[in-house]
Amino acid sequence: MTRIKSLLLAGAAAGLLGTGVASAATTPTGADALPSYTGTVKHFTITPRGAIDGIILSNGTDVMFPPYLSTQIAYAVKTGDSVTIHGLKAAKEPVVQGVSITDGSHTVTDNGPPAGFGPHHHGAPTRMMVQGKVAQYLYGPRGEKNGVLLDDGTALHMPPPAIAKASVANMLKPGDKIAAVGFGTTNALGSVVMVQQIGTDFKDLTRIAMPRPPHGPGMGPGPGWRHGPHGGPGMRHAMMRPMGGPNGGPGAPPPPPADAGTTSK
Repeated sequence: MTRIKSLLLAGAAAGLLGTGVASAATTPTGADALPSYTGTVKHFTITPRGAIDGIILSNGTDVMFPPYLSTQIAYAVKTGDSVTIHGLKAAKEPVVQGVSITDGSHTVTDNGPPAGFGPHHHGAPTRMMVQGKVAQYLYGPRGEKNGVLLDDGTALHMPPPAIAKASVANMLKPGDKIAAVGFGTTNALGSVVMVQQIGTDFKDLTRIAMPRPPHGPGMGPGPGWRHGPHGGPGMRHAMMRPMGGPNGGPGAPPPPPADAGTTSK
């Protein structure tokens, strides 16, 4: 079953769509069958290895895309552009699982992950220290809070159970000044930190409890918080164990295999 078909079935079964879905007898099977959302691209969000895993619209909507579409989105979409997105929206929070994005005459469509996609396609995260003001929350696909966006576009991600604790949640209100330490990356597309310590400043930090590694010591993260099993490892929602090596460097990430999604003109 393709990802588009599975999302159509999920949307019909769970009733998560703001505009509803037509019956199976009359609904198209492509991305256009899903609800559409329009807006202006304000920020890209990236994985700890430097691949695009979503965008933030100017109205605050958090739109998720799987990292294997990173190169296609980087070439087709620019900040400040007006875009149309087809996908599924969570019932109560401003987060959309994107299946396609159209910018002018360019459309990128998710046709599923290419064979062999994994963290080896991008650089490794490095230790980072950041501070700034909270602009908004970031979410997982079911509307669970999994981080915050700073006013400079830096994404800070934490396990949802950690954010639910009052001692952490009280620091994360929009407009609050925070400092964070963790692992992530910065490139021309954006910045992301998988937070290990957070506080009002670097002198008063609270340690974030790390989830147990899903595949044993020394192995990369599993599907985790953000895209589910289709997103592949190293995505925005997965908590990274400390890893060595250089970061992704400036510029767009290297292209994935040729069958990683489609871009139409």
